[in-house]
Amino acid sequence: MNESQEMKISRLAGANAISSSAIAFGEESGLTIEKCNWDIGEDLSHEHAHRLDLFTASKTVRLYFPDIELTKSEDIIRKNRIDTRLKSAIAQLIPHVPASTYTFRK
Repeated sequence: MNESQEMKISRLAGANAISSSAIAFGEESGLTIEKCNWDIGEDLSHEHAHRLDLFTASKTVRLYFPDIELTKSEDIIRKNRIDTRLKSAIAQLIPHVPASTYTFRK
């Protein structure tokens, strides 16, 4: 297996690990992540080459990841950073009922 194929497998493994974390964080928040859609970019000259779209029944959120976060996602500092970003994205997917901007008094 050549180096390019090994890197592609490493990216896919990292993407799967991140998707699993996103689904778990969604469940912790009472959300069902219906779909994790990755666009594993080939142009690595771009800082955020890889895109993840998380879908629920009513909302979608998009995150971007640099190559190193997919290929080295087991590093504890990177994992903490990725988890924080995922939790923030999950928070955006939680439906919120807007508070009223006025009240009536009798």
